[in-house]
Amino acid sequence: MELHVITKREKMQYAYVFLTDLLALAVSILLSWLITDGLFNVLVPYTARDWMQTLCALVLAFVATFFCFDQTENIVTRRPGAEIKLSLKFNLMLCVIYSALMLLTKATMLDSRYFAVTVPLINALLLPLAHGALKRLLLHFQRSWGMESLVGIVTTTDRADRLINEIGKDWSRRIVGVALLEATHEIVGTEIDGIAVKANFTDFMDWVRREALDEVYVDVPMDSGESFIPYLEEMESMGLTVHFRLPLLDRIEEACCDETSAARLSRTLGRCAGGSIVTMGTVELKLRDQIAKRCMDIVGGLVGCILSIPIIAIVAIPLKIESPGPLFFKQKRVGRNGRYFYIHKLRSMYMDAEERKKELMAQNEMNGLMFKMEDDPRVTKVGKFIRKTSIDELPQFFDVLRGDMSLVGTRPPTVDEYKQYESHHKRRLSMKPGITGLWQVSGRSNIEDFEEVVKLDVTYIDNWSLWNDIKILFKTVYVVFAGRGAK
Repeated sequence: MELHVITKREKMQYAYVFLTDLLALAVSILLSWLITDGLFNVLVPYTARDWMQTLCALVLAFVATFFCFDQTENIVTRRPGAEIKLSLKFNLMLCVIYSALMLLTKATMLDSRYFAVTVPLINALLLPLAHGALKRLLLHFQRSWGMESLVGIVTTTDRADRLINEIGKDWSRRIVGVALLEATHEIVGTEIDGIAVKANFTDFMDWVRREALDEVYVDVPMDSGESFIPYLEEMESMGLTVHFRLPLLDRIEEACCDETSAARLSRTLGRCAGGSIVTMGTVELKLRDQIAKRCMDIVGGLVGCILSIPIIAIVAIPLKIESPGPLFFKQKRVGRNGRYFYIHKLRSMYMDAEERKKELMAQNEMNGLMFKMEDDPRVTKVGKFIRKTSIDELPQFFDVLRGDMSLVGTRPPTVDEYKQYESHHKRRLSMKPGITGLWQVSGRSNIEDFEEVVKLDVTYIDNWSLWNDIKILFKTVYVVFAGRGAK
C-alpha cells in the first residue's frame, strides 16, 4: 500500500484543470476564427470536412500536451509568474504536436498559417486567466459544493503551526478543529492560527467521536507509539482516514538525505516475512515520463543517425589516413545503477592510447576520478577536430536507439573510474547516461573538480523534466556550433 496515493484534491483538480484548459482552447479557436476570418479576412474558405480534420488534430494535440505536464501540483499555491511560464511551455508544445499531426495527415488547412499561429498565441494569454478564475472558484465555492474533506488535527502546541499551515494550502480540505494534547482547560475554546482548539489529552477522543470528520492528522512526540495504538485502532474502526507521522522516518531522512533528495524519496508501506516494512528510495520517473523520454530518444536517435552517416563517411577518410586502425572506438562503460554497456565513438586517438594513459596520469587536470588533459598527445590531428566539433560522439545515436543511452542524461564513467567511486558518487548513475547533459552545457572545459561534475549530475536528476531535457538539447546545439566546452 502506498503512503503517497493520489489524493482527493489531485483527482478533483485533474478533472477541473482538464475541463478549464479545454474550455480555454475552445474559446481560443473561436477567437482565432473571428480574428483571422471576420476581422482581417485572411482565412481561406474551407469545407466542413477540413474544419473537422483540423479540430480533431487540435484536440488530440491538446490531450497529448496535457498529459505531458505534471497536474499534481496544487494549483491554488501556484504564483502568477509560474502560470505564465507554464502557459508558454504548454502552448509551444501544443503548437509543435499540432503541426506534426497536420503534416502527418496532410491536412488541407496546413497552409492556413494565420490560424495555426493565432490559436496558441491567444491560448497562451487565456490560460493564466482561466487558471486564475479556477483558483477563485476552488477557494470560494468548494465549501458550498460540499465536496471538501473535513479534517481534525491531534498534535502538540509546538507542532501545530506547521501542520495547520501545510494542510491549509490544500483547497480540498478544511480544518474543523485541533486537539492540543498538553493544553490546559483554559486554552480549550481559544484559537491557534485561526483554528479552534477543541480538546486536550483528556477528551480528544470524545471530540473525534462526535465531530464530523473525514480525516485525522496525528503528529505527536513519541518514540515507541505503544501508548497511542488504542486510539489509532479506534479511529480506524470509525472509518476515518488517519495520517500518522513516523518520527523514525524523519530521523532517517535527516541523517541520510539532504533536503532535495528527501523530497524525491518514495515511501511505501508493505509487508515482508509477516511484518510491516517501510520502503524508501529515490522516486523513479512516472511511466508517462519514461514513455515520453524514450519516444524522444527514438525520434532523436533516428534523426541523429540519418544526419550522422554522411558526416561520418566524410571524416572517415582523413581519420583512417592519419591513424590506421578501426574507425570506431568501442569502450566498456557503466550505465544506470552500475549496469555495463559498450559506448561507441569515432576513434580520435592513436591505437596505443590506453597504454599511454598511465604515463600521463600525473598531468591530469581533473581533481578526482576523471581524466582530462589539454593537448593530449594521444589525440590525432583529425581527432582534435572531431572532438572540438563533437563529431566523435555521433555514433552514440546508435547507442541511444539500442536503449543503452539517452539523448540527455549523465556522463557514463569508465569501469576504472567506477571502481574508485565512493557511495555518494553512485547516485549520479541513478538515471540512464546520455550523449549530452547538464555538465556538458555548463562549461565542462572549465570544471576541474569531479565533485562539481557529480553535483551537476545530481542536480539534473533531482530536477528532471522533459522540458529541461529539451532546453539542454538546444543548449548543446549552441555549445557545439560555438565551439565551447569540448577539449
